[in-house]
Amino acid sequence: MNVEDELSRLFQDERLDVAVRPDAEQLVVAGARRRRHRRTAAAVTGGALAMVALTAIGIALAGVDGGRMDTLPATNPPIPAVPTTAASVPGEPVFPPPSSNAVPPSASGGAMSSSATVPGSGSRTPAPSSSSAPASKQRPASTDPTIGPSGWGRLVLGMSEAQAVATDEFDMSEGVSGSPCHRYWLRNGGSSPVDISPSYGVARISAKPGVTTPEGIGVGSTDDEVMAAYPSATKTGYVITAPVPGNSRAVYIFTTDPSQKIFSLRLELATHNC
Repeated sequence: MNVEDELSRLFQDERLDVAVRPDAEQLVVAGARRRRHRRTAAAVTGGALAMVALTAIGIALAGVDGGRMDTLPATNPPIPAVPTTAASVPGEPVFPPPSSNAVPPSASGGAMSSSATVPGSGSRTPAPSSSSAPASKQRPASTDPTIGPSGWGRLVLGMSEAQAVATDEFDMSEGVSGSPCHRYWLRNGGSSPVDISPSYGVARISAKPGVTTPEGIGVGSTDDEVMAAYPSATKTGYVITAPVPGNSRAVYIFTTDPSQKIFSLRLELATHNC
């Protein structure tokens, strides 16, 4: 007996037959479906976990950049839902999904607005700027051609400093000087000063060029003309002092030059401390 005959005899032995179940085909197909379902579930779960991890990393990186939470663009593919079997694993915590109504932090990094009210600081209205206050219209300077017997223009001998300043006769840009008296200069008056005493008020008013006394005496008049107009006048050196007709509290002071002509004139109180 050769080898081929022996093999044929063995394969024909009934003891080597394997009994097949009637539902063997259905069982094989069902098993294949279960394995395919487990592979699909594992792939979906792994993809979902990877997307969640990437989203968490993106949020963390965005938090470093000024505390902002940027919204993902609408074109991104939706995150697949995680099967319920993955969330029911014993020992694994279940986190609720983030609310869509959450308000992202301010892009300014939480800095307080300048208009915010600080507790305990109180409310205070800033004082208006002096430039916003309407400026009072200044009156034109006086053009009175005569000085005396009680003053010149709107200035009166004896009025207080505040009253004198309110007349608008002074060039306030020139400032004041002197002690105890304050000196102001007449507007459009060249070098014509006015001295004001804290105790006596307006004490001296120097005449502007071209201004004369009611008797017609002014710059350019001679000493003889002064003495003729004021017989009671007295002369000391180059200074002539004359009483003011109609005002016993005041005097005229004329200053002359070597040619015996008047080059300055002022009206002042007979008694003052300037």
